[in-house]
Amino acid sequence: MTRIRTVVVLLTTIMSVACGVGPAAAEWNFDLYGGAAKLNLSNFGVHGTDERGAGVNVPALHVDTDWGFTVGVRSGYWLNPVPFLGFDLDVFYVQAPVPSQITKAATTVAGFVGEFLDRRITVSPDGVAVIPHTNLPLFGFAPEIRLRWPLLVDQTFPHGRLQPYITAGPSWAFSLKNDHVVVELGGKLGIGFAVQIAPAIALFTEYRYIFYPGFEFTDKNLTYKTDINSHSAIVGLSLRF
Repeated sequence: MTRIRTVVVLLTTIMSVACGVGPAAAEWNFDLYGGAAKLNLSNFGVHGTDERGAGVNVPALHVDTDWGFTVGVRSGYWLNPVPFLGFDLDVFYVQAPVPSQITKAATTVAGFVGEFLDRRITVSPDGVAVIPHTNLPLFGFAPEIRLRWPLLVDQTFPHGRLQPYITAGPSWAFSLKNDHVVVELGGKLGIGFAVQIAPAIALFTEYRYIFYPGFEFTDKNLTYKTDINSHSAIVGLSLRF
């Protein structure tokens, strides 16, 4: 509940600042984007009670993932008095396939049987884990500060035809604790390059790194905990007004 209150306060503050600045003092943008993404899971562990009622404590389980995709929207503004400084709110979705795999687990119990993303997962007493194919979803948002370097400035493009930029900020991702939605705190960094093809239209490409240390997901009394980091390469369309 404390995390949810923090998110609400933060989003309210961002909207208040945005409304206070006003269109007359800012260059606004609305972005749509998509691209390739890789979700890596490290320090993956499981604890709780399995479907047989047995206690589970698996401190380390290796899980491989494949390349997937990401899509999202971003809205924000650049300050006219200081056109190299901007703020935005980025809302994104990442999905990565988890291939069927047999891997090794460090376990302190005589194996367990449970579910992971509605798929049956088993770990034998000697630590052999059988993980079926599934898709790993990640839905989150990030309020960010942005810095850009306007290049090729002229009367038609007063903020530059070319705009290399960087972004940074905290990030929250949604998770489940049985039937309750919770948010997990992490961070987001990005570096990109925008090309203004018309006064109100720009194309951009961006690399972004998103991370969530100690991300937890609980389903049917089993809690899965892992460090998530995501590498994405995206392209997008930006409307400026």
